[in-house]
Amino acid sequence: MTESNNDTLQTWKRDEQWVSRVIQYSSQYNDNTWSANQIIGPPKVYPRYGDLNGAWAQGHRAADEYIIVEFERAVFPDQIDIYETYNPGAVVKVSARNGNDNDWITVWETPSPHTEAHSRIFTVPCSNISSREINQIRLDVNCTAAGSWCEIDCIKLVGYASHRGSSYKELATNLKQLLLNDYLADVFFQLDDEQIIPSYRNILSSRCIYFEQLFDEYPLDNNQPIRIKNISYEAFYQILHFIYTETIEPVLPYTICLELMRNAEEYYLSPIYNEAFMILKKLINKTNVVNIFVDSQSSSNDNQQDKIILNDAISLCVEFIQKNRRDVYQSEQIQSLTKDMLLQLIQLVL
Repeated sequence: MTESNNDTLQTWKRDEQWVSRVIQYSSQYNDNTWSANQIIGPPKVYPRYGDLNGAWAQGHRAADEYIIVEFERAVFPDQIDIYETYNPGAVVKVSARNGNDNDWITVWETPSPHTEAHSRIFTVPCSNISSREINQIRLDVNCTAAGSWCEIDCIKLVGYASHRGSSYKELATNLKQLLLNDYLADVFFQLDDEQIIPSYRNILSSRCIYFEQLFDEYPLDNNQPIRIKNISYEAFYQILHFIYTETIEPVLPYTICLELMRNAEEYYLSPIYNEAFMILKKLINKTNVVNIFVDSQSSSNDNQQDKIILNDAISLCVEFIQKNRRDVYQSEQIQSLTKDMLLQLIQLVL
């Protein structure tokens, strides 16, 4: 960060990281002891100097050698430290970009290389790109001044990550722990199967209209569990999980996905519908598509939620069956369909 930004550093977290992946390179001496991948991670050679294995050595020792590396986290850069352990001075250009962009930005450049007879950490300030997030660096290397290999041990990227992103993830993790822990819980929900889920009124009422209205009926001095009907323990847990963390768990049975899609509107949580549907798309296969199709239909049960027809799920099943007709039509599930349901399915698929 530039000096003019020093007053705002308290809202940023300083981050130092080593190369996590080599994306591309011009050449390498071999594929192990002096390979391009030797540049990954912290120093293995520095502060020693010499033609020592553990650093990247070029295969051609040409004027147009290069290496492109990536770091795990994108940051607003402060400086780039290049650990040169044999013939330092060959780096003639340092460029940076975010992996989501195609265009490189020149951070530093010199017209000609030179050579030094000792190892060094070549620090490149990033004042001209400090307002951009980067996670990839390109080094252009000219070996002609040395007439030999110009070995680079590692690269460290020093920058700043906004507390906003990291703090949000930490907050979501902490809130999930609250969901798993009934310490200081001030409300308890009892499901149809008599299972109990503890929770916290302030969190639920401030983040979900359904619970804000529910707690008007059940004031704080109510010590009895609040009955929650017509939803399974697993689905209700995912609703609380979403309220606490703004996401549902990524791996769920298709039955829970359908249940969440049916209940999303009642709980005023339309994003749950979309998330559950995305998981359903990943779950659908030749052995469950017929069951998903049937369960997406209106049910004869007294539960009003079961009477909701999930047209998106039905369309998903139809599209899948159209691409896999033979396998699905030969499955045991298709044989168990009622005549009316089978006729409806065939009409939709045709």
